[in-house]
Amino acid sequence: MINAFFVNMSVNMFVNEIKKWRAYWVMACVLFFMLSQLVMTAASAATLSNIHVKNDPSEAVVTLEFTGGHPDYRFFPLHSPERLVVDIRQPSKIIGLPMRLSGQNLVKLVRSSQAPDANHQRVVLELAHKATATSTVKTSAVKNVGNKSQVVMTLKANGVANNSSVSTSHALQNESKRLLTNHAQLTGKETQPVSNHREQGVRKQAAQSVQGRVSRPIVVAIDAGHGGQDPGAIGLRGLKEKNVTINVARKLEALLRNDPMFTPVLTRNGDYFISVAGRSEVARKHKANMLVSIHADAAPNRSARGASVWVLSNRRANSELGNWLEQHEKQSELLGGAGDALANGTDPYLSKAVLDLQFGHSQRVGYDVAMQVLRQLSGIGSLHKRTPEHASLGVLRSPDIPSILVETGFISNVSEEGLLGSNQYQEKLAQAIHLGLRHYFLANPLQSAPK
Repeated sequence: MINAFFVNMSVNMFVNEIKKWRAYWVMACVLFFMLSQLVMTAASAATLSNIHVKNDPSEAVVTLEFTGGHPDYRFFPLHSPERLVVDIRQPSKIIGLPMRLSGQNLVKLVRSSQAPDANHQRVVLELAHKATATSTVKTSAVKNVGNKSQVVMTLKANGVANNSSVSTSHALQNESKRLLTNHAQLTGKETQPVSNHREQGVRKQAAQSVQGRVSRPIVVAIDAGHGGQDPGAIGLRGLKEKNVTINVARKLEALLRNDPMFTPVLTRNGDYFISVAGRSEVARKHKANMLVSIHADAAPNRSARGASVWVLSNRRANSELGNWLEQHEKQSELLGGAGDALANGTDPYLSKAVLDLQFGHSQRVGYDVAMQVLRQLSGIGSLHKRTPEHASLGVLRSPDIPSILVETGFISNVSEEGLLGSNQYQEKLAQAIHLGLRHYFLANPLQSAPK
């Protein structure tokens, strides 16, 4: 009996010991799993490699480029003074900042600041005004690099001192509402679809409004970025972007003026400031068929180099479509015959069809011209991007004027700053843009509206 008691006690102790070790084993497995997840997260953390800022008084697009994983970030505003703070999960320090953006644009300075902890880095955007910020993430696979991601942050000023900029800012803030309103008017349940016969007639009339049959000279509006109190980006040796852009613009204007295929016009021909809306109005006043905006890039990564060309993003195009469709008084200002079709008719389907065609045509032409210009630029120097980049920039917003924005190189790169300040290289840049325009319009002759 006593023996049985001791045997049972030994068995119970053994079982309890097993249970205890099993509990330890489970805890160890859980801990190992958690640690492995932390290691994997750290291994796949994205690293900030570059910052691009497209800037004007009422709007800015800040692109944060990452390599090595998916970016983990958050952002929030601070006031008095106005700032936008971006916290990035990244243990390594960010080098190359501050990035100074002189002038009266929305983003004045990009700098680093005290991080909240050892696993994060903090980037601060100093702003000229209160602004509303939104962000999107784009990811792509890059050969020999792995995943490359972009966090694209769009900042829109809540109010600016310049009257022209204020109206532009207000229009931007209300674009989405206008687009939704017009979409409801055109496609809501209360509206009956047009018949196939009527729809074909509308499309035919709209197409005739956009395209004609007779070749004519091509009016090119040349926009030298920045100017006056807005010097744009400034290189380490003191070269100002506004001086590079006006020099290249004047050289391009001279080349086009001596080419009977073109009629050039400068949006500014001196060292003075002109608003984004004012630049578009100069192009419209001269009935421009193409707008070429000239800039120089800057980045905290001093090794960033090469030219790039930007075109209007689909998101901005769709917003502008709704904007123009609602503002009936502006429809008559559209170039290429579309204005006449809208001003002389009351058919909402025709209005929508004309603007659809006008936007689509402008975007296609802009992209194709950008490709031709990039091919020419590749022959005189390095390219930062080999295909056109899409952006939501105010200077590219006109629905009836195909537009491109040429970043001639990185003024923040010492060697490229030297090139951009060179009269000889400025001439090569102007020649490349001229040849790009010429190659496109030789293959796609401009057509006039029917009489």
